[in-house]
Amino acid sequence: MVVLWSLFLLSIAYPPLGLTNTHSIAQISPPVTVPEPQPTPTEPPPIRKPRVTQGSQWNLCGRKQNKTKRVSGFTGDTAGTYIRDIQVDIHGKTYSTVALNWANADLSTETLPVRFNASPGAGRCDVDCRSIADSKLSGSRCTPLSPPSYTIQGYDCVLEKYPEAKYVSWLHWDRAIAFHAYSLPPYPASHGCIRLATKSRDAEWIYDNSLAGITQVKINWDKSESLGGKCWQGETQIDRPKK
Repeated sequence: MVVLWSLFLLSIAYPPLGLTNTHSIAQISPPVTVPEPQPTPTEPPPIRKPRVTQGSQWNLCGRKQNKTKRVSGFTGDTAGTYIRDIQVDIHGKTYSTVALNWANADLSTETLPVRFNASPGAGRCDVDCRSIADSKLSGSRCTPLSPPSYTIQGYDCVLEKYPEAKYVSWLHWDRAIAFHAYSLPPYPASHGCIRLATKSRDAEWIYDNSLAGITQVKINWDKSESLGGKCWQGETQIDRPKK
């Protein structure tokens, strides 16, 4: 009897390997941590800038000095005659207007133009270009409305995809919006740019006499007016569907 009792006490003190207390071992083992996945760093997109940043230049686009529309009082800075600001008023059923406000006009000997006919963006068929929010959407094919006012940012001889669109004065480089010469229907027709008549060389006045970084542009479309009769469906301009 004494032998059996001794064996019982030994079994409690030294249990067989198969009966080891796994719970106490788990408490002693260090916890395993899994590192959280880190986002892959991405490079910011490059900033696009106009090719010319300080005014159009003599002989640019193949013209000689006496073939430009640069006014006699222009000095390349605010000391001379230049276009201080441009007001664009968009109309849906007729020509839109571009009004020029000149600074230091008394320094020039010629009569300075103050108003041109224009054709702005027709817009996609599913957006309302009279809405400030819609007009600013990338890909809307509307001319972006104010506020805010925009600034002439720089110049190019032609649009890269449309070489017949000449004397380009950029006002919204990120969306490729500019004043330029082109055919001029009496309604909004462009992809968002503001077209000016090629024959009367209206775009050249802005190209030659505005100052990059200084000349301001304000664009308005009265919501009481109707939308234009044309709109963009994909790459095709169609008659605007009636609602």
